[in-house]
Amino acid sequence: MKTQSKHAIAEKVLSAVKYLATENFAPRASMYDKEGKFPYENYRDLHEQGIIGLVVPEEYGGLGADSFLMGDVLREIAKVDGSTANTFNMHCTVINILKEMANVEQKQRLFTEVVKDGKLFASVTSEPTSSLRGNFRPSTIAKKVEGGYIVTGTKHFASLSSAADYFNTLCLLEGEESLENGLILLVIPREIPGVRIEETWDAMGMRGTASNTIHFEGCFVEDKNLIGEPGDAIRKHVSDGYAFGFGAIGIGLAEGALDFTVQYAKNTTFKPDPHPISHYPTIQQRIAEMTVEIESAKQLLKQAALSRETGTPEERVLPVTLAKYAGTEVSIKVTDMAIRVCGGRAYMRKYPLERMLRDARAGMVMPPNNDKCLEIIGKASLGFEVSGGWLEKSKTKED
Repeated sequence: MKTQSKHAIAEKVLSAVKYLATENFAPRASMYDKEGKFPYENYRDLHEQGIIGLVVPEEYGGLGADSFLMGDVLREIAKVDGSTANTFNMHCTVINILKEMANVEQKQRLFTEVVKDGKLFASVTSEPTSSLRGNFRPSTIAKKVEGGYIVTGTKHFASLSSAADYFNTLCLLEGEESLENGLILLVIPREIPGVRIEETWDAMGMRGTASNTIHFEGCFVEDKNLIGEPGDAIRKHVSDGYAFGFGAIGIGLAEGALDFTVQYAKNTTFKPDPHPISHYPTIQQRIAEMTVEIESAKQLLKQAALSRETGTPEERVLPVTLAKYAGTEVSIKVTDMAIRVCGGRAYMRKYPLERMLRDARAGMVMPPNNDKCLEIIGKASLGFEVSGGWLEKSKTKED
């Protein structure tokens, strides 16, 4: 595709997303938040506009979006609805993982379902008994049998669980000790026997993500749904895609808070002063601080996007980690500053700012959590090896 036509397509996609976000997603966001309901209507809109296949390669009927466009789309959605942005990031990142790890038959089969039928993918990694802070080791076990695998285990914080058609699931092969030899990725269809969803999601923020608990109770998963080879998820560093998206979402939440604050400042007056509070120097300074913080994070996101498009898996670890940390931290800082500017009214649920503030808190604990991000960034600054990212190889006695 020529650069000009690629740019034109990106502009068309962004225009459609901005329209959906403003006209459809924003009016529904408070309802999804209040009821803790998955945004099914938003996903129907995304499918009708062809955006559900945003990162599906063009040869399979998708839009073939690069990291720059994916980041921009997530930012635009997050400005009005963090839950829709967060779940869409999961879906898109799983597709990006399949692009790197799946074989041609799997891509043809699964990507066609996304584009034609609007099928959704959930990422199913976190577990009640294992932490993603480091040395992750799943307790969900896949036993090899004739024709496939028997999967047994429990996953939690599984975003899209209520709506996903496939669960992209990390498991450990029965009898294997090391992740390099035993960590496998299975795409588990929702409808197979033994998949049970327990509705446990009742969170402070991101309430529409439906991040429930999934129990795999002796599920038989066919060989055709094994993605890549054991250990590929580590060797190919596919997990950095989630972090990139979390950074973009954090920036989008911050931008949404800034947009609200600017309009509030322009349209709010307090007697006897006839001027809106936008005329106050202290308000102008707060707005300026928010703007600088956001623009700085956006530059790191652009660098991360460039590294994802041109760098090796090892080279992209640090730029993506920087963008994830900066984006999620800026969402917290800017939403806090927005409360300072807007005052007590910002606490009212009729305004979106209090929801943005709650949603922003999720980013710092999403993998890699921000303490882990700082560890990776600090090691890199001190000259230590960080090419393994946050999903590290299992430790050995020699290590």
